[in-house]
Amino acid sequence: MVRRYALLRVGKNALALLFGRIGVLLLGLWLNGQLTRTVGVAGLGRYLLALTVEGITLAVANAGLNIYATREFSRVKDDAAASLLGVVLILKVLLALTGIFMINGLVAPWFFPGPRRLVIAWASLGLLPQAINGGLEALLKGRQRMELSSMIELTARFAAVLGGLAWLAQGGDERHVLVCYVVGHLLATVALGGVLVRWGVVPRWRGWRKRAAKVLGEAIPFAGVDLVSILYRRMDLLLLSYWHGDGVVGIYGAAYRLWETLGLLPSSFLDALFPELARRTVTPTGRMQLRRLYRRGVPLLLLLILVVGGTGFWLAPQLMVLLYGGVAGVDVATHLFRTLILALPFTYLYLFNGHLLYATGEQGRVLVTMAAVTVGNGLLNALLIPRWSYWGAAIVALAAEAALLLALSTLARRWVFSRIAVEGAAG
Repeated sequence: MVRRYALLRVGKNALALLFGRIGVLLLGLWLNGQLTRTVGVAGLGRYLLALTVEGITLAVANAGLNIYATREFSRVKDDAAASLLGVVLILKVLLALTGIFMINGLVAPWFFPGPRRLVIAWASLGLLPQAINGGLEALLKGRQRMELSSMIELTARFAAVLGGLAWLAQGGDERHVLVCYVVGHLLATVALGGVLVRWGVVPRWRGWRKRAAKVLGEAIPFAGVDLVSILYRRMDLLLLSYWHGDGVVGIYGAAYRLWETLGLLPSSFLDALFPELARRTVTPTGRMQLRRLYRRGVPLLLLLILVVGGTGFWLAPQLMVLLYGGVAGVDVATHLFRTLILALPFTYLYLFNGHLLYATGEQGRVLVTMAAVTVGNGLLNALLIPRWSYWGAAIVALAAEAALLLALSTLARRWVFSRIAVEGAAG
């Protein structure tokens, strides 16, 4: 009964995350289309540039605190959660304010003068509510109430998009859309805060300085993995651009972005499973159950991959034409997309092992492994891309995903399952 309840809980959370992510994706596409029709591709470009600058800054300012807090909140009770939440929120606010200062005091004036500077300034204001929301959502996710976090995020995004569309209809431009973007995040902050008040979890600020260094020290490896992952995922595009130009990048990028989109279902399952893994590391009995949960999770994950990957492989030509039209190069992009689909089992099985290592506190080893594979990924791309272009990049992508699976599964056996076996024998 307990196992069945855990499986239902994970399934419910995975569906909630999937629904929320698809909804946000579709809302973004809707808004981008209307924005392009109203202000043209130049206005859309300024809007996307502003969100890109803000998004990169947010990734740095998060400092790995979101996933660290999710793991810890899945383990602790109300009093400890309130104390940890206070520390996390103060750190995130300080880091977000630093990010806003860096964008408006250094980055925008130096690199994005003119109209782009004002648009980026508006977008930067979203850093503060998003930082706060990340900490509050971590508590909901740690408590495995992802239907609440997804519903709040989707509702706030819907309100922001409606406001942006209404302002565009009245003669507004990308700046007004970004104002609605910031207001939407503020609405989410209010809603998330209301949930926590109803739960009786009020952040405690006393003594945060004493815990801040320890919290940051444990969270930074998560941030390191995020930053290395960005480089790992975008190395091939940068090198293709350098050696072969925008046309080749467009063909490969079209295939790669669609391949990443296929991962919404398995990634939602893994994100829903993570708190369940972390919760079971607290007690010896729970740690003994990790191996069983792992063995049950692998076949289910492979089934999801088979359904998603098989459907994508079969419908690849139709999907490409639907998204990109009959433009030159779409046939090659279709073949590249089908090649990348072969990496799906490697990708999501290594992520499964990575989540297991995160849950047991081995995020430092994940960072070192990820950095080493990223270096190898870059060297192989530098060797193959000049001669083989996008096919060289696709081959390296398959090899790198397989290498990460081998490395992280080895770490999981050595640092998780071996210790569990020793603990069980001792018990």
